[in-house]
Amino acid sequence: MRLGATISSYFTDADPEAYVAECTRQGYRAAPCPPVGIAEQDKIRAIQSAFSRADIVIGEVQAWVNALDPRPEMKRKHEQIIAETLAVADDLNAVCCVTVAGTLDPQNNDASDMPHPDNFSESAFEGVVDWATRILKAVKPRRTKLGLEMSPWTPLDSPDSYLKILKAVDHPALAVHLDPCNAILTPRMLWSTTELINRCFDTLGPWIISCHVKDLTYSKSVAKLRHVSFMEVVPGRGAMDYRTFLRRADAISPDLPIIMEHLPKPQDYKAGARFIRSIAEEIGVRV
Repeated sequence: MRLGATISSYFTDADPEAYVAECTRQGYRAAPCPPVGIAEQDKIRAIQSAFSRADIVIGEVQAWVNALDPRPEMKRKHEQIIAETLAVADDLNAVCCVTVAGTLDPQNNDASDMPHPDNFSESAFEGVVDWATRILKAVKPRRTKLGLEMSPWTPLDSPDSYLKILKAVDHPALAVHLDPCNAILTPRMLWSTTELINRCFDTLGPWIISCHVKDLTYSKSVAKLRHVSFMEVVPGRGAMDYRTFLRRADAISPDLPIIMEHLPKPQDYKAGARFIRSIAEEIGVRV
């Protein structure tokens, strides 16, 4: 596996050389792509060169927009962003362009996975199949994949729903960007992450091309505990069974990107990396 981090959470220099140098300083062997648009061909070439020379894999090119937006103009805009991002990923030979299934909630921003009562309807499922099929047909990626990510409030909220979408789209360039934390929906699942992780890999293994590595615990607020409330924490400080996670991920590929995200401070990423590396050493795998 190749451990990485979304360093843009704290590292604001998007220059490819500086970005890669920071990844190298932290010992990361994978990373998300720094911001770049389809028209920035010189920067795309610079990114590809910098990552290649450092032997760092571009694990994902991010397209966090809402392709299920019920507003036609916004839906077209977001689909175009995903299509262009997928084309950039293909130019870069990145592992994937990653996004979510989307939501029927009409936000006034680019929110991509907000709650809506119709998100679990058959029409929402068909909408995901439709937009993914059309984008893949239009872009025709040759070297990368379109990776969808599970999210609790979207039509893609479990390994089983993921498998259903994969079979319905039935395209070789649609793949799985696995984030098991996003499939934890109940307290029972929070305390059964070994079972959840195994179910994810058993169900989706042939399609998994990249992972997010996060951790989850419950809110410490007494008031919030009256209802289910989870919070992301530094890897190693929650309920995630990392021994099982890393064993199963390593069996997919020794070059599988596993990328930390959503941590606000450099020291949080360092702590998460220390923990993940310690578990990897314990079980005899390389990150």
